[in-house]
Amino acid sequence: MERLSLHQLAAIGTQPDELIEIAARLKCPTVTLFAQHSANSNAPYVKTVEQARALKARADELGVGIYSLEVFAMTPAGITDPIRQGLDVGGTLGARRLTAVISDDDLSRARDTLAQFAACAAEHGISVHLEFHAFGNLNTYPQACDFLKGVDAPVTISADVLHFYRNEGGLTSMSQPCAVPIGHAQLCDGPLQRPRDEWLHEAVADRKIPGEGAFDLIGFLRALPRDVRIDVEVPTAAARFPNGSDFARCEAVLTAARRLLHQADVA
Repeated sequence: MERLSLHQLAAIGTQPDELIEIAARLKCPTVTLFAQHSANSNAPYVKTVEQARALKARADELGVGIYSLEVFAMTPAGITDPIRQGLDVGGTLGARRLTAVISDDDLSRARDTLAQFAACAAEHGISVHLEFHAFGNLNTYPQACDFLKGVDAPVTISADVLHFYRNEGGLTSMSQPCAVPIGHAQLCDGPLQRPRDEWLHEAVADRKIPGEGAFDLIGFLRALPRDVRIDVEVPTAAARFPNGSDFARCEAVLTAARRLLHQADVA
């Protein structure tokens, strides 16, 4: 089974049903969809159980699985109705995993919220991975490891190569011991340095196709556990495909990612 999953941001603005069709044409076995509103990316998301039911039927017909869901923020408000709705959607889609982020300055409370959330997700058959990034309360891999050691739930870590380079300057921490496993990964490329005020735009709209930047992607791929599925999360600037379709974007990023997995001998 191919390890790659096509992330919705690989085709900015694409509706969930369109992404499933593209994945089927490209013989990509799974996709990652948004099941919560994202103010940063404004990506289309699966809003209702009824919509999810129709998507699941079409995905099953095409032989495409819904692997992961984006993105559930743990805030001081706790487990809100939109979060519960997103879990209902995810369960209907048959999603296996989802991304959580910490958006609460009180990390003790956030640990309790995440443990409660993980229990709710498990009722829907969904596992949780926690993402660190520059725009929340956990910015580095070591911080995520330390935080999760205090969470009474089987939450794993999401490793996005972009966040290693922007927040830590490289992959050094991946070789350091961590009691919490990596359960999910995200692949893209980029320059080694980028102005801090461009980081958010880069993350949601302007990443480089794997192999076209300066990240050590071979080292990153070889450092991941071999059973981890890898999201191809490569939102590209409009100028990169001035006349190209969403299919062309996805074909380009998947072709590059597949090439790298073979080069790293981790396909």
